[in-house]
Amino acid sequence: MMKRLPRQVHFSILHNMGVRRFPWIGSLLVWGLTGLPYILAALISSEECIFTGFLFNPIDGYSYLAKMYQGFQGEWLFRLPYTAEATPSGYLFVFYIALGHLARLLNLPLIGVFHGARLLSACVLMLALWQFLNVVLQDTTRISWVYYWILLGTGLGWLATLWGGFTPDFWLAEAFPFLSMFANPHFPLGLGLLLFYFSVFLQSSGKWGFIVSLLLGASLGVILPFGVVVGGVVSAGYSMWLWLRRQRIRVSTLLGFCLGGGILLLYQYITVLQDPWLRGWNAQNLTPSPPLWDYLIAFSPALVLAILGAVKSKLESQVNLPFLLVWFAAGWLMAYSPWALQRRLLVGFYIPIVILAGRGSVWLEQWNKRVGKILGRAVFALSLPTTVIIIVSGLMAVANGHPLLTLDKNEYRALRWIETHTPPEALVFAAPETGLIIPAFTGRRVVYGHPFETVDAKVVGSWVVATLKTTGSDSDFIQHLQERGVDYIFWGTRERDMAKLNALSSVPIVAQFGEIYVYAVPTKP
Repeated sequence: MMKRLPRQVHFSILHNMGVRRFPWIGSLLVWGLTGLPYILAALISSEECIFTGFLFNPIDGYSYLAKMYQGFQGEWLFRLPYTAEATPSGYLFVFYIALGHLARLLNLPLIGVFHGARLLSACVLMLALWQFLNVVLQDTTRISWVYYWILLGTGLGWLATLWGGFTPDFWLAEAFPFLSMFANPHFPLGLGLLLFYFSVFLQSSGKWGFIVSLLLGASLGVILPFGVVVGGVVSAGYSMWLWLRRQRIRVSTLLGFCLGGGILLLYQYITVLQDPWLRGWNAQNLTPSPPLWDYLIAFSPALVLAILGAVKSKLESQVNLPFLLVWFAAGWLMAYSPWALQRRLLVGFYIPIVILAGRGSVWLEQWNKRVGKILGRAVFALSLPTTVIIIVSGLMAVANGHPLLTLDKNEYRALRWIETHTPPEALVFAAPETGLIIPAFTGRRVVYGHPFETVDAKVVGSWVVATLKTTGSDSDFIQHLQERGVDYIFWGTRERDMAKLNALSSVPIVAQFGEIYVYAVPTKP
C-alpha cells in the first residue's frame, strides 16, 4: 500500500488513486455514452438534412459557437454576437474565444473543437470526482457505486412527463454531472475544477495550498464564474463550522481560492457595468429557480435517501458529513436567494445529494440488510430513465429533422455563401430561429437571434416578426431594413412561413440555393 503523504502536502489531484484504483473501464463506458449519441446523430442524418452538432440545449449551443467564431476571426475582446449595435467590450467568455483561436490554428471546424473540448472536459470531471470521493468517503465498498450514480443519474422528471411536467433534471445541466458532460465543455471542466478545489481545501493548507487554490480559483473564474461563488460559499460555511468546533481552519487555501476567482469576477462585473450593451444583456439574463416541487422531483429519488443520510448523525458510515451538509444546505439557500441568477448557483448540486443518499442506504441496510440493498438499488435504477430519455429524444429529434438540430442542405449552402462572400461586419436579417444559427456558422451579425444575448430581446424580436409580415409591401419592408442598417436578407423556410410569401420581388438576389435566397438590401439614398 502506498505510504500516506504528510498532511500539509496532501493535496495532489491524483492522490489516493493508487490506493483506490481509478475505474478506467467503467469511466470509459460513461465517457462513450456522452460521445456516441452525437456520432449516431451524424450517421442518421442525411445529405439533405444535416445535423448541426447539438443534442441538448441548442439555443445556448449556437451561442457558444458564435463566441468561438469570434476567436476564429482572430479576436480576443468579446462582442455580443446577437446584438447588431454591440461593440467589442472586454475579455469575457475567453474560454470559448480561445477554442475559436485553437480551431483556426489547427484548421479544424468549430463544432469539432467544441466536442473535442467537451470530451476532454468530461475526463477532467471524472478524475476530479473520483479524487473528491476518495477525500470525503472512506467506505471503499461503496465508492464505485456512488461514483457511477453521480455520473449517470438524474431525477424523477421521466415520471413528471406523464402529466406534462418538464422538471430541471431535463435541462439544468450544471447541477447534474451527466448533463454537464453531455451539453458543453465549460460545465464539466468548471465542475471538475470545483471538485479539485474542494479536495485541496479539505486536505491541505500553507503555501502550497494557497498557490494551488489561487490557480484553481482563477481558472474557474474564467471557465465557470458561478463555480467561484459556490466554492467560496461552501468552503466558507465549512470553515465556520470548523471554527465553532474549535478546529483548525484552512485560511490560506480559502483565501487563495477567493482571491484568484474574486479578481476575475470583479473584472467581469466592472466590464459589464461599463458597457451599455452588456448592461442590457445582464438585465435580461435572468435565471430564477422554478417552484420548489420542481426541484424536489428533479433531485428525487436520491433526495429522499439523502435526507435520511443527513439526519442520521450517528450512522456507522465514514464520510465527511459536515462538509456535505454545508454544501447541501448552501445549495438550497442559494437556489432561493434574492438574486436573479438563482439556479446558476446549483453547480454540481447532485453530487452531495447522491453521497448523502449513499449514506442513507447504509442506514437502511443496517436496519434490514436485504430490504436496504433492494431499496438502494431501486433508487439508483429510478434515477436512470430521465438520462435515457434525454439521449433517445435528442436522436429522435434529429431523425425527424428538428429545425433547431438540423439544417436543410440548401440552408447550409446559403450559410456557407454568407460566410465566404460577405464582409465580416455585415448585418443579416432573418427569422428568429435562423438568426440564432447565422452567427454560429458565419460569424455575421443579426438583428435578432437569442432571448438573452439580443439586447431588448422582446422588443427587437417582435420587430423582426412584424417586419416579416410587411413583406407584401416591398417599399415599406426595405425601408424598415435600411433604417436598421441591414445589409443582407436570408430567405428560407422559416422566413417564408412567417411572411406567407415564397420570395421577394423587388430586392436583388445575390445567391440562390434551391428555394433558399440571399438578398442584398439596396443602399439607402
